[in-house]
This record gives sequence, structure tokens and C-alpha cells, in this order.
Amino acid sequence: MRTYRYRLFGLCVESDHRLQAPMTLAPPEATPELHFRCALGTQPPAPPDLLYASPEHNRLGESVVQLYAMPHGVLMRFPRVADFRLSPGEIDCRLADPDLAFMIDICLLGHVMAYYLELSGVAALHAGAVAWGGQAVLFAADRTGGKSTLVASAVAAGLALLADDIAALELRGGAVWCRPGFPQMKLTPEQAQRFAGGAEGFGLVHPSFAKLNVPAERVGSLATAPLPLARIYLVERRAEAADASVSIEPVAPGEALIQLVRHSFLAELLDGHAAHPGFGETGSLHAQRFHRLAALARAVAVRRLCYPSGYQHLPAVHAAVRADLAAPGAP
Repeated sequence: MRTYRYRLFGLCVESDHRLQAPMTLAPPEATPELHFRCALGTQPPAPPDLLYASPEHNRLGESVVQLYAMPHGVLMRFPRVADFRLSPGEIDCRLADPDLAFMIDICLLGHVMAYYLELSGVAALHAGAVAWGGQAVLFAADRTGGKSTLVASAVAAGLALLADDIAALELRGGAVWCRPGFPQMKLTPEQAQRFAGGAEGFGLVHPSFAKLNVPAERVGSLATAPLPLARIYLVERRAEAADASVSIEPVAPGEALIQLVRHSFLAELLDGHAAHPGFGETGSLHAQRFHRLAALARAVAVRRLCYPSGYQHLPAVHAAVRADLAAPGAP
């Protein structure tokens, strides 16, 4: 059976399934750290130990994401779509409907990998990140906060993409490092037109949504190695008005911790169960995650970045970030 090797969130992943998203290939000599396997099969009855059920439901009234405890890991179920069994070093997928094969990428590169990272002691934030002067700079925002536009504009301006939607952060000896994700960006047709030179030829992220899967190379370059994290910016884009100013303000550590918790990629899911442990760790995943985020808030400067809506203001935003990174005392 043919296998594929990818670099994904700092891991060498060996897979018997070819992912459709653009991926960074791992060198042949790399040792696999995670094995991903996928097969067709019906979903068996749910295990008894339900950890979490999302408040969003499908047309049959089923929670669209369900999480169950298993003897040696967890089962993440997307009803009538796929099951993903997660255990240390392994993710096994059972696809329920071959017509939904496009959902493998969506599930694996989103919820499944974010949860695997958290179980492995790596924080997965809902944020974009770019390489800026040999360091990582992270932009976190709510869904309409302008994160995608800001990250795409920075990459188009010459910075390298580290992460588009999930920023994987780990602590190393008191410093925080950002792992590279995969070379794809989710852009609206308008964003693709502006930053990728056109919106034609890109597939939809999901048939029900307008965003497009755009290879990062169509926008700019990609960073392929972990980088030390210099800043976390909490992005707030205000409605375009007469005030065209850009402001960057420090965030106190206590507030920074609250915001990091809120911007976790799986914040609701991770808060939905407190007792289940991570891989090879003692205590609850909830407690482990809180201490991990508290350490991140202490180790990295968090800033609130406010700017007006409108593409014409983005160069001023870039300049403000550049000045903040160059300020005395900056890492």
C-alpha cells in the first residue's frame, strides 16, 4: 500500500490516504511521529462514555461533533460522516460515506488535529501567524475580526505564512515556539482576487460556504520551521470611519490569559469536559490546558491591535506592528 509523508504542525505524519489540501512533504529519512490511516466503514454504536456533544445539530438532530472516551484514547465522531480514533502516535479514520471523502481534510486539518495537539501538550489557538524577522507573530480574532485579511495581506507583502487558522504553540525552556501548519489559506473570493490575483480555479472549503482553499504559494511564501513567538495580537477591526488611526495597546497578563482561553480553536469542546487526561499526563486536560495557557501569557507579550476596516489601511497596520516589534524592550 502506498504511503505519504507530510510535515503538519511540527510532526512528521505518515498516511495511507493522500490529502487533497496542499501539504509540505516530509523528507524520506524523517521518522514518522504520527500515523494516519483511513478506511471505509459504517459507524458502530456510540461508546458509553460521552465526553462532549456540540450544541450545533445536523438535520437529524444529532450533535455535529461528538467526543467519547476510549480505553486507549478518544473517539471524535462526525455523525454519518466519519469517526476518528485518536491515541498517542495514531489517528484512525473510518469514513461512513464515500461521497463525503472531501470531509476527511476538513475534519482532520481542523477539529481532529487541534484536539490531538491539545492532548499532546501543544496549545492550538484559533489564529493566523506569520514569520516576521526570524520570529513568529500571531494574530487572533473573532470570526469577523479581520484575521484572514490581515494575515493574507502580510503574506502578500513579503512575510512567510506560518499558520492560517490554527496556530500550534509549545513551551520550550521558558520560550514559546509556533509550529508551522500547512500551506493553504481560506479566503473569500474578494480576498483571493486581491491577494492571489484571482478567484478562479480554487475549490470551496465546504460546499455550504463561500470561502476558497487557496495554496499559500499563490499569495506568497511559507515558513517551514518552528519559530520563537514574539507577539500575540488580539485583532479588533472597527467599522470604517473618519478615524483612520491604528492603535496597539498592551494587555495585562490576567486579561491575556482570558483571551487565550477564549481564542482556543476548540474552546467550547475543551471546556465541555474536565476530567479526561491528555496523552501520558496526569490530571485533567482542562487543568493542563489552563496551566499551559497561563505560562504562554506570562512568556509572550500580548497586545490589542485596533484598526479601521478597509484594504487601504492595511499598510498602516503593517507599519504599526513593525514599530511595535522594534520598540525598546521588544524580543
